[in-house]
Amino acid sequence: MAKNPEKTRKRITLVPRLDLIDRIREKSELLQQGTNNFANLCIEGILDAKDSQGDYEIPILSLYNRVTGKTFLTSKAVMSIVAALVPEVYEIDRQEQKFLMELINNNQGRMTTETFKGYCKLAQRMNMERLAREKELAKLENRKQ
Repeated sequence: MAKNPEKTRKRITLVPRLDLIDRIREKSELLQQGTNNFANLCIEGILDAKDSQGDYEIPILSLYNRVTGKTFLTSKAVMSIVAALVPEVYEIDRQEQKFLMELINNNQGRMTTETFKGYCKLAQRMNMERLAREKELAKLENRKQ
């Protein structure tokens, strides 16, 4: 009995560069994936995104962001939209932007202009607290020496 040629697929072996192997293992373990499955999901996600007509969320990247607690909204396009509502948003530093994106990401209700402006103020306060904490830590470390 002959095999159906339509159902048989050729397998190829892809070999990542040596400098990527440790990173692949680390990320696949974090996501509780086998290394081959993880690599296939990465490749599939990128190919699907390239073939997509519009925006496409890469599932393995979304999973990684959820597991590591990273924000999803960090792109320049999002910041451009944000700047339309709050023009001074481009004058914030990277850490304050990160706080802002985390707050927006965790928003449960409707995102109104007032809510957004409130998040901007809260992100600014969080960043100021971070800076004060870092200064205090630097003082303590200097005293130790």
